[in-house]
Amino acid sequence: MTLNTMRKRMNLNVKRIVFTLVSFLGIAIPALAQPGAVKKAADAAFTLTTFKADGSILATSNGVCIGVDGVAVSPWKPFIGAEKAVVVDAKGQKHDVMYLLGADEIYDMAKFKVSGKTSAAPLATTVSAGEELWIAPMAKSGSPLKASASSVETFMGKYHYTILNSPATDKLNGAPVCNAKGQVIGLFSLSGSLQSATDAGYARSFVLKGLSQNDATLRQSAIRIGLPDTAEEAVVALMLSSEKPESVHEAVVKDFMEKFPQANDGYYAWANRMIAKGDIAEADKTLQTAIGKVTAKDEAFYNYARLIYQNALNPSLEAKTKSVGWTLDKALEVIRKAQEVRPVDAYRHLQAQIVFAKGDFAKAYAEFEALTKTKFNNPELYLEMAQSRQHLGASDQEILDLLNKSIELCDTPYVSTSAPYFYMRGQQLEKMGEYRKAIQDYYTYEYFNQGRLGADFYYMREQCEVKGRMWQQALQDILIASRIDPEEALYPTEAGSLLLRLNKMDAAVSAARQAIQLDAAHPDAYLILGIAQCELKQKSEGVKNILKAKELGNAQADIFLQKYK
Repeated sequence: MTLNTMRKRMNLNVKRIVFTLVSFLGIAIPALAQPGAVKKAADAAFTLTTFKADGSILATSNGVCIGVDGVAVSPWKPFIGAEKAVVVDAKGQKHDVMYLLGADEIYDMAKFKVSGKTSAAPLATTVSAGEELWIAPMAKSGSPLKASASSVETFMGKYHYTILNSPATDKLNGAPVCNAKGQVIGLFSLSGSLQSATDAGYARSFVLKGLSQNDATLRQSAIRIGLPDTAEEAVVALMLSSEKPESVHEAVVKDFMEKFPQANDGYYAWANRMIAKGDIAEADKTLQTAIGKVTAKDEAFYNYARLIYQNALNPSLEAKTKSVGWTLDKALEVIRKAQEVRPVDAYRHLQAQIVFAKGDFAKAYAEFEALTKTKFNNPELYLEMAQSRQHLGASDQEILDLLNKSIELCDTPYVSTSAPYFYMRGQQLEKMGEYRKAIQDYYTYEYFNQGRLGADFYYMREQCEVKGRMWQQALQDILIASRIDPEEALYPTEAGSLLLRLNKMDAAVSAARQAIQLDAAHPDAYLILGIAQCELKQKSEGVKNILKAKELGNAQADIFLQKYK
């Protein structure tokens, strides 16, 4: 036997001993055989934990980052009902889930943004049946497990759904499944006995639109929805977010200002939020920041002037607005700067409104009238002209003519934006004694504000109906007012008065007693009760209640005491 032959036999025996030892110890051959690229993919994996509103854990899962800027994908189910979520990466670092970027409930996939920088795994574009694969959870969750692709299906024409064979359990749901190049072919899922991987490229394709703020799937989670990448779509999202909880809306506004620093919308929204909180100084600072940063300087000046105008005369904010110099003169100065940058009819209109607020009604009227000769011509101008002329002592008919013109310019068929013009014309018609015409306008106004009107409106319309001798309609309206505000004694008292007119004495007694129960010192209620009782032949009790009305200061009590004594 030669020396070379002996060496070959010795090497062969050593290999057999090593293989036998490895097999005896149960060391997983696939873990040893995994490509280094798979380990790199595992570095981008993470564990996901979602939380309920009370801070308790809702669900746990796995996922993988697909962008170094914190863009990640995972199963969607853990997010349903979640108030908050965090991920822990391969380095043990914790990242908050900042906002959602898309989700599909059917394929159980979510895309979202986490805080900070992250490792990222590349995505595969193809996968083949029989291909050698690895399920690669975050390193601390275990070593990658070897798997194989039993079959591959295509959905939506270009994404892959892979059926797997592997020793994995459902604890690895959401973990990235990689090929030998470390490219992620999908997220692992074990449902019953079925193992699969849904293409992570599908989740990556999710794109937010403005209307995504109202997406039914995304709204199953309380975690806020991110902004679209285009300013136009983001403005829609910003508007819709105002209907969300205050903390969510404010986070969206901040995100908008950061993402689109040259757009006015974010600064304007934030300034409005600060005004609502009474922080006029912060609102002023925000609006001045906008002037310095945005592209459309004229819009920035316009927004600044508009908010000064809307709040300068607010008595509840008077001290705070004065402290930052928010006056009508300041608003006028700022709106003129907007017009210097770009002359726009809307800016000229605001200037006229400010002039009106300052009390120069003749000049304001002239400006409103001039605008009617431009493309800006609209119903509001004629309403403002009517208000200006009213201050200047114009006749009722002249004011009515202007209000009629405002309604003529409203779009037809009429929509809710027309409501204020019908209301104002109704007020003018009532003033002129045209009660039935006024009531028609009030009914139109009510139609456009169904479910949003208070008791005061129905009382106001009832008073007009009484003047027009429309007793049944008046009774109906005062009963509505009483139902809306059941604690106000005025409404059942007024109902009792109408019931007397309609000769419904029993009902009048009931209404008066209701009013007295609400206000035991209401003189009119005692008078109505006393009159109704006397008409019902309960003269003794009736006279006592009329005397009570007199004691409480009712001026008409003596007339009825003379009648029923």
